[in-house]
Amino acid sequence: MTSPMTLMVEPTPSAPALTLRPWQDSDVPAIVAAHRDEAMRRWLMRPVGDEDGARAWLADQDRGWANGTHLSWAIEEDGRFVGYFVIKAANPPKMLATGVGYWTVAEARGNGIASRCVQRATEWLFGGQNLMPADEIELLHTVGNEGSCRVAQKCGYVLDSVLPPMPPKFPHEGHRHVRKRPA
Repeated sequence: MTSPMTLMVEPTPSAPALTLRPWQDSDVPAIVAAHRDEAMRRWLMRPVGDEDGARAWLADQDRGWANGTHLSWAIEEDGRFVGYFVIKAANPPKMLATGVGYWTVAEARGNGIASRCVQRATEWLFGGQNLMPADEIELLHTVGNEGSCRVAQKCGYVLDSVLPPMPPKFPHEGHRHVRKRPA
């Protein structure tokens, strides 16, 4: 069993530190509120509609930590909830490599939060930890999600392939961006 842990993202000259912390039951209202954003719902594979759905989603996050296949965090900036971050274990053929994923609340979007978290997770994954070893990391998103494409490019993830739709879960084409462990 893997126990949830906290990751810190250092401040920059123009942005405060970020904390990737374990989820709490008190996050339920913030999760529901975040999922009301239509722009975000457009890209999500599993939108949350109410508090029961948020509790079920949190239970899935706990199971991911317990079995070491899905490590997810709430992202905080100055003590305020601003998003979600996840590292997923490789699971071929669904995921060819260890993967990263994220979303940010509407009011925090465009502030570099996702790219800072992706960069920190990449450093952690390639930095000698043994919780989830990785030689290659993938970042997947739906074609048309330009924000996620920019995050991938900014963090050194190269567009590897265009993935075909796989309805019903993935009804649209996707991009697979990859970053390999430095030699």
